[in-house]
Amino acid sequence: MSNSPQGYAPPATPPVSPRAVSSRGAFPAPGSSRLLVVDDEANNRAALARRLTQKGYIVDVAGDGPQALERIPSGRYDLVLLDQMMPGMSGMEVLRRLRSKYSQSELPVIMVTGMDQSKLVVEALRLGANDYVVKPVDSQVVAARIQSQLARSEADRAIRVVDALTGLGTRQLLLDRAAEALVRSESGSLAVILLNLDDHKALADSFGAEAGNQILRQVAGHLKSSMGEAGLAPDAYTIARMDNQFFVLLNHIGIDRTEHLADQILSSVARPVHFEGLDHEISASVGIAIDDSHSRIPQELLHDAGLAANQSRELGKNRWQRFDTGMRERAQARMSIASDLHHAIARGELVAAYQPEVDLLTKEIIGFECLLRWRRPGLGCLMPSEFIHTAEQTNLIISIGAWVVEQACRQLKVWQTKFPRDKPLTMNVNLSVKQLADPDLINCVRRVLTETGIPPETLCFELTESALITEVESARDTLSRLRSLGVGLKLDDFGTGYSSLSYLRSFQFDSLKIDRSFVSKVTSDPETNAIVAMIVHLAHALNMNVVAEGLEDAQQVAEAVRLGCDTAQGYYFAAALERDEADRLLSEARNETPGFAEIDPRA
Repeated sequence: MSNSPQGYAPPATPPVSPRAVSSRGAFPAPGSSRLLVVDDEANNRAALARRLTQKGYIVDVAGDGPQALERIPSGRYDLVLLDQMMPGMSGMEVLRRLRSKYSQSELPVIMVTGMDQSKLVVEALRLGANDYVVKPVDSQVVAARIQSQLARSEADRAIRVVDALTGLGTRQLLLDRAAEALVRSESGSLAVILLNLDDHKALADSFGAEAGNQILRQVAGHLKSSMGEAGLAPDAYTIARMDNQFFVLLNHIGIDRTEHLADQILSSVARPVHFEGLDHEISASVGIAIDDSHSRIPQELLHDAGLAANQSRELGKNRWQRFDTGMRERAQARMSIASDLHHAIARGELVAAYQPEVDLLTKEIIGFECLLRWRRPGLGCLMPSEFIHTAEQTNLIISIGAWVVEQACRQLKVWQTKFPRDKPLTMNVNLSVKQLADPDLINCVRRVLTETGIPPETLCFELTESALITEVESARDTLSRLRSLGVGLKLDDFGTGYSSLSYLRSFQFDSLKIDRSFVSKVTSDPETNAIVAMIVHLAHALNMNVVAEGLEDAQQVAEAVRLGCDTAQGYYFAAALERDEADRLLSEARNETPGFAEIDPRA
């Protein structure tokens, strides 16, 4: 439809009338409106078209329903005058098909009917006709009704295309602008820059909805300033907002300039936003999608920019990524994974594996870490790195995580009964940030502890530092409630984040696991060795046990012992084992000393 303006410069304040987005004002000028007259009688449609052309409208004609339906998608009409009674496909059927694609405000339809067709008029209005005129058509009456419907459509559209909070456009306006740009130009590139505010929800949750709105308004101002600083003419760009996403549509300014503008946008958004007397830093992830061949529809261009923004966030935020077809292929693969993963528990495809944890002084297996495997049909056994991220994005991690907790505890009960010790075997289970936010987590753990009867202190949950710093206060509350159940807490992958050990100790962890990237270098890099020694010393000062993760040879084991690590995991001892293999290992350990016992802790 052609009722959207040719250019859009975002207003400094939210608009108060349709004129903010329309060059026509409240009553569109006839000369800017395109009509389609549909009538099977040549004389009727010619006469009506002639009268409307004299009124200043741009008029096309169609001789039957199929011809009208073929022309409308590409004709960008503002209104259709549709004869109700036509042979073959009736006007009613044409109306029904139009309303399946276009709303009354998107494409007004005025039915042209006979004097004695009141029942059909009622049915046409029920199907979504905006108005009707009767034959013989009075040119003054039909012109007035057309003008009235166009004005109403224009007002409805103004509401749909302006974001009242920021004064920017909406996603609908962006799509309109993109469609118009593709129709008007046969050369040059069309680009979309999509900006995700990564921290907006957390700040809004912490400081309230009005603070969130203030952030959005300030970011909108930063974006408008960026366009001015880049020297772009008002008709070269459109800025829009939807939720915590901002879109910038660029009309044919070139790839290099688009990428440079993405850098400017990131710099502008990096300026602190001010509310409640404080400056707050926010991060953003930016995606760019460019169509230099006019081969993509606008919705597809926005979708591709979103995929690129997601890639930016996964790579660490505060950067931009340009879309490539591999992103779409990976997204489709994730959708396939999510679809299959949804049924994996019911189909018995998920498998729990158990990696031993060994006491470095006694050389005894003290417990296991429960790890997940997925036997995906046709693809073999998948490791967590191949599907856990998708599980977290789709919230399937909640049901999968609950399944893992139950499997791990039931298996631990079996082993504690079969292999009794003064100090019972333990089980470590990983928790994701999504599970920490699950209100049913505590009830799930309490129920499993009750049903299995394992001592609560023999169950330990492992969490990464990144899971904690995402939602600090809610994580602290959840961990405190877990501690009240008597279970242990272990900090996983320590050394890969940025928080101090004393800060993380406030979460009441009783042990930490040094990341394998440090452990692998303890025998080859003196600086890394010194860092590990410092971590062990500080952890012990805070009454925390230390686990060395990823030990692969005897030399690394000996060095971990020398540095004072308490326990260890790694391929040197055993990889993650399925239940029966782990059972055999425990049986062998009970009857004889395993091969790794030759390590002398005093070496």
